[in-house]
Amino acid sequence: MKKGSAGDDVLGLGGDEDEIETDDVEEPELQEPAPDFEDEPTNPDLDSADDLVGEPAHAGASDSGVPWVYTRDNVQQDRDMVQFYLRRFVQEAEGDFVDAVGEQLGTDVSKTDVREAAYVAAMRDPEIVAKELERWGFEGE
Repeated sequence: MKKGSAGDDVLGLGGDEDEIETDDVEEPELQEPAPDFEDEPTNPDLDSADDLVGEPAHAGASDSGVPWVYTRDNVQQDRDMVQFYLRRFVQEAEGDFVDAVGEQLGTDVSKTDVREAAYVAAMRDPEIVAKELERWGFEGE
């Protein structure tokens, strides 16, 4: 399977995204364990998971229905560069997250693919994002 090169700087952080200096970084302590969303319902206000984000074109007329991941030339194909600002603890956890997703799939997967998939998955269930923001201190009216 094709994947992005380790030097892809999709976050605009400069340098090799796999090399993050952690000498002076303190690990943040979570006040409570991460919530378990496995058994929680999706947002009932949405008619379908695609109300917020549509399905990408996985296959075009010219590729006979072959999934996009196999027909693309590189990990950046059909993607625009969008800059995200991430706190250090998120950047440090990202490698383990990418590895865990790869283990679930049984194959290597690029950070770029995992980032986009995670963002799409979050868009399909805004409730889990709202719960995380509440843990950070955001409050409703």
